[in-house]
Amino acid sequence: MKYERKTLQTKNDIKEAFTALLEEKNFNAVTVRDITTRANINRGTFYLHYLDKYDLLEKCEQEIFHHLDEKTEEMLPSNMKHFLLSDTPHPFIINIFAYFQKNAPFLKVVLGPNGDPSFEEKLRNLIIKKMFKNVSNFTKIENLNMPIEVITQFVSSALIGVIRYWLNTDRKQTPEEIAWMLFQIMSKGPLEAIGLKKYMLK
Repeated sequence: MKYERKTLQTKNDIKEAFTALLEEKNFNAVTVRDITTRANINRGTFYLHYLDKYDLLEKCEQEIFHHLDEKTEEMLPSNMKHFLLSDTPHPFIINIFAYFQKNAPFLKVVLGPNGDPSFEEKLRNLIIKKMFKNVSNFTKIENLNMPIEVITQFVSSALIGVIRYWLNTDRKQTPEEIAWMLFQIMSKGPLEAIGLKKYMLK
């Protein structure tokens, strides 16, 4: 148990050092020596846990995607109707943003100019995959009013844009607040959500 706690602490120290370095310079310029110096560990300790900096980056990203994949399974068709009728966001959306808040430093840099350009595409693909699955739980794809590919591209880009904005503005809204805003936009459309539609229709 003591060894497991020490291992977890060491990995956290490495991740924090890695994140701090990505705030200062591009991933390509970061070296294992930079990471070990910043984390105050020797290279041998680093290589006990990771093959190299690429393995470190991949494992940090995998941890995020694994968590998101698990959380989206909580969005069951059986309880979606309840939240739509009550005009409140599903708890899983709030939980996702709470997780993003907890991991904000790493997510901010990995989505930033010094991070991994492929991370955003991986995140987009995960969102699209889950959207296809959720839509098919309610109806056949061919029953929709427009190609689902158009909607999934729009929604995934919008979600990533909001996530990046939220992270870059130091998360001024709470997870509950940002989840509510997203829910309003997704369920009502942008014009109605911000209260502009009623003025345009006058």
